[in-house]
Amino acid sequence: MPEISFLLKTFVAIFVIVDPIGGLPLFLSLTADETEEERRRTALKGALAAFLVLAVFTLFGEKILAFFQISMGSFRVAGGALLFLIAMEMLQAKPRSTKSTPPEEAESREREDVALVPLGVPILAGPGAITTVIVLAGGEPWPTKLGVLASAAATFILTVLLFFQASRVSRLLGRTGANLMVRIMGLLLSVIAVEYMVEGLKEVFPALGGGA
Repeated sequence: MPEISFLLKTFVAIFVIVDPIGGLPLFLSLTADETEEERRRTALKGALAAFLVLAVFTLFGEKILAFFQISMGSFRVAGGALLFLIAMEMLQAKPRSTKSTPPEEAESREREDVALVPLGVPILAGPGAITTVIVLAGGEPWPTKLGVLASAAATFILTVLLFFQASRVSRLLGRTGANLMVRIMGLLLSVIAVEYMVEGLKEVFPALGGGA
């Protein structure tokens, strides 16, 4: 059974990278023509799709890397670097380039259902979130993988609750408040990213960790 400290750390890492608070304005924009009931269904479908994507990579990410002959150490270094770049964007409160591009967002607004694409993927379950769960679960025993799944589930439950009250939360926070929250989460993510890179470097170069 994973320790409470591990579950808390894992939850924070996944919640920060999913960043539902930063995604509120885009969610409101994508669902501008929907009724409140339709908006809630969109939030549920998007969160469920994102959770299923992260579940696949949590359970089978290590096997996917092995198929391409990529070591977990190398992936942790590369993944940490990607998360660090995302954290720098968050610290500047910039729209994340790894989420979706303006042309993709414009195209998605013309679709009847935006729940799966782009809301589920890549807004909620983007490259950063996928990288995070692979790094957290890769090479770990099943209880740890289940702990990562539980943290992802808790993240998307909170995401759904936030999206259900998207208009109210957005008005409450305002642009300044939302940017402040995103910057705080970016700071947390930068620390997590550096830790991933350090752990990866220790695996790639064992001497750094005091090994033989």
